Amino acid sequence: MIAFSILGIPVAKGRPKFFRRGNLMGTYTPTRTRHYEDSIISQALKYKPEKPLVCPVAIRLRFFLPIPQMSKKKRLQAIQGDFRHTKRPDIDNLIKAIIDPLNTIFWQDDRQIVSIQAEKIYGEQPRTEIEIEEI
Repeated sequence: MIAFSILGIPVAKGRPKFFRRGNLMGTYTPTRTRHYEDSIISQALKYKPEKPLVCPVAIRLRFFLPIPQMSKKKRLQAIQGDFRHTKRPDIDNLIKAIIDPLNTIFWQDDRQIVSIQAEKIYGEQPRTEIEIEEI
C-alpha cells in the first residue's frame, strides 16, 4: 500500500474552459485547477512506485476541508466528525482533481481503478490523505 498526504486546501477539478480566437477554437484547464494539480504532483512524487502499477487498484481519499466560522460546540462536533461537510466543493470533483494528476505516475491508466472510497470532513489542518492499494 502507498499512503501519503497532500497538504493544502483541497480544490475541486474545474470544468474545462473554452476559447475562440478567430477561426481557432480550443479548451484549457482553469489556472486554479492547474496550480493545484501541479502541487499534487510535486508532493506525491516522493511516494511514487518505481514503475506505475499494472494491476487493479483501490483508492481511499479523505478530504479535510477548513472549518468555517461556527459556534464552539459545532466546531468541536466538526473536529470529532459528528458534523459533516455538506457544502461545495462536490466530492466527485475533488476525486477527479486527485486522480487525474496521479494517472500514469502511480498506475498506468485510470481504468485500472476498480474501487474508490472518499469522504469530505472538516479538519484543523486542510489536506487530502491518499491510500493506493494493489488488488
